[in-house]
Amino acid sequence: MAEHFREETGRRMVFMKRWKRKYCLLILCLAGCLALEGGQRGILICKAYQSQTEALGKKGEEGIQGALAEGEGNQGVSDNGSMAWFAIDNQNRYEGMDKSYSAGYLPRIEGKRVEVVLPLLAKRKLSQNRVNVSLRFGESENLPFIQRNYEKAFSYAYHKTGNQEKLSGCYLITFDLELKKEYYNGNYPINLSVSAEDEAGDEISQEFTVYVTLTNGKEQGGDESQGTVDSGSAAYFSIDNQTVYSGMNKSYSKGYVPKVRAGKVMLVLPLQAKRPLPKKQLTASVRFGENQNLPFVHKNYDKVIRYGKHKTGKRGKKAGCYLVSFDLTLKRDYYNGSYPVTVAVTAQDGSGAELSQEFTVYVSLTGGKQPEGDTVKSAGENQPQFAPKVRIASCQFPEKTILCGKEYKAKLTLLNASKTSPVKNMLVKIVPSENVELADATGSSYVDYLDSGKTCTISIALRVKAAAPSGQYDIGVTMDYADQKGNPYTMEEMVKISAEQKPQLEIAPIGIPREIEIGETLQLQAQAMNLGKGKLYNVRASLEADGLTSSGLAFIGDLEAGTSMNGSVELTAEGLSGDSLYGTTQGKIIFYYEDEQGKQMTQEQDFETTIISPLKSEENNTPADDTRQWWIIMGVIAFCLVQAAVLFVYRRKYLAAR
Repeated sequence: MAEHFREETGRRMVFMKRWKRKYCLLILCLAGCLALEGGQRGILICKAYQSQTEALGKKGEEGIQGALAEGEGNQGVSDNGSMAWFAIDNQNRYEGMDKSYSAGYLPRIEGKRVEVVLPLLAKRKLSQNRVNVSLRFGESENLPFIQRNYEKAFSYAYHKTGNQEKLSGCYLITFDLELKKEYYNGNYPINLSVSAEDEAGDEISQEFTVYVTLTNGKEQGGDESQGTVDSGSAAYFSIDNQTVYSGMNKSYSKGYVPKVRAGKVMLVLPLQAKRPLPKKQLTASVRFGENQNLPFVHKNYDKVIRYGKHKTGKRGKKAGCYLVSFDLTLKRDYYNGSYPVTVAVTAQDGSGAELSQEFTVYVSLTGGKQPEGDTVKSAGENQPQFAPKVRIASCQFPEKTILCGKEYKAKLTLLNASKTSPVKNMLVKIVPSENVELADATGSSYVDYLDSGKTCTISIALRVKAAAPSGQYDIGVTMDYADQKGNPYTMEEMVKISAEQKPQLEIAPIGIPREIEIGETLQLQAQAMNLGKGKLYNVRASLEADGLTSSGLAFIGDLEAGTSMNGSVELTAEGLSGDSLYGTTQGKIIFYYEDEQGKQMTQEQDFETTIISPLKSEENNTPADDTRQWWIIMGVIAFCLVQAAVLFVYRRKYLAAR
């Protein structure tokens, strides 16, 4: 009997332990269900943080790749290399030039500005008849020029020359360089990098060097090892531009041009070293390139040049320099033109370091064959010597910026350049071009009489076509008139205008919700559409609003005309800056971009949202949640009461059995 009682007691104890374990597990499950609503918010925040971290990591990787891509550049071809796509028009003197290149052109200096003119001819047909040109000065600390973005596009056009009755076609490259308030005198090279596309779509490029001689600044200090400043990060030598040495007709500052005599070109380059050379010697060599029409006979022109005192143009006076001189042999048959000759100089300084630098000198040849090409003559070229000449004095537009597709009425001022002869019955006609059209029916005006030396002003209505790309365009002006004796004359002139495409950036609405919980992170998409005719560059967007923080800029990129792209940005609600973290905030999304001219532009989009507490969101769901939780709680209580009753009955039976 006792043994039976012990067995029964053991079974009941095991039974009660099992039910206690089940009871505890059930209680834990129900408690977990009750906490699920509050836990979900934390899970979502964790997931949002994880996605934000992954997105930022991806953006960082993309930024690195973009930086690597931007570091890859294309280098152009030097003028004296094997790929000579362009040639200098060295025979004509254009506006802004005191001399042609063959006569020793030097950039004009007026006050604190330097005007550089480079007339170029292309050796093959170019796409849109346009070239892009940029300037490089180097990184010398004594650089006299104010560093700016000197980049322009130039179109082929006909321009006035020194021969007042002749127009000549070229790519007329012009830059106005601003000088610093204080600068050192010297001879400074300016590198012009020219690039374009030919009709096949191939990129062509070439570099030209123009020297600017400054004499109105401060003088360089130093001894015989120092000369004038040559721009560039590694300028070890400089040209002595003030002195006329043997074999020179002028100094470099006055427009030195190499002499041509008896089938040879005598090139002289006086150099000063900017750091002491122990052996007081350098090595000079000549490079011509591989141009098919090169006039020079290829030889080994390498020389060792020693420092010495040399005769100058002033009687009895000598000056010290490294006098580099070459006699370049010409071919029997050669074409006239301007040919760059590159002189490469090398030496060693006191530490044994190798010094090297290049100089470009232009040789103008006029005694050979005339190159094939078209000659352009004005209608008045065969007129009498004292014929009255009517010129365009100015062309003024009512607005500084001319937009494509918009009509303008410009004032064209005409000048009778004759000092003695008036003109009468003058008919002025505007000649439209491919991208410039007339805005009135006739495009002509009548002037009955214009006295010698006087001006008159007429109005012309025109527009650049809406589909035309940004750039420079020529307007032809024809003037038919008669002198006092009734002799007819015709003059043709060109007016150059610059037109721009009006940027049209359309911004799609950004889907910012009306309410954002504090601590919540949203992924927003910024979409921009280019509805204009020109390309837009570096389109990006930023968000500004109190209480909201963005992950950075939403970079969209370059937009071709008629295209759209998206950029993404993450937005986090951190709370308002005032007394309360919650409430309505107003902000704006700012889009930044540049047009084809590099002009910075912005466009804004306003928005409004409310920052709310997470508790407020829970309160909005309180009725449904409270009802569900009430029944769960009642079920738990009922279950617990039943289990308590079962345990009580078993306990009574157990005690009664004892």
